[in-house]
Amino acid sequence: MTIASWPSALKIPMLGGLNGQYQNPVVRTEMDAGPAKQRLRYTAVPKRFSGRLILTEEDRTIFEAFWKDAIAYGTLRFAMKNPQTGKVEEFRFTDTYTEDGNDDGLWELTLPLERLA
Repeated sequence: MTIASWPSALKIPMLGGLNGQYQNPVVRTEMDAGPAKQRLRYTAVPKRFSGRLILTEEDRTIFEAFWKDAIAYGTLRFAMKNPQTGKVEEFRFTDTYTEDGNDDGLWELTLPLERLA
């Protein structure tokens, strides 16, 4: 299966607006007596990100075409340079993105992503 690549015409979501958190991979079971037991639920732990992009109308149009056509409204995986490490890794959207316009004709998009291990 071929995966799409982040559009080269667009910036990578910026670090200034980037938040990351691993999904909790731990199953915790309370015991009747003594300490709780813990184990890993799974071995590949996705890391979720919320990234931000500031785009012109032209760039927003490129992003929207990528979102709709290349990754089927955010359902498919895509390759993108990880803003933290600089390595190309696989990501996917965990929800729809949001966009806010401003008086300068720019759009701020918030992208809920997860990096797939």
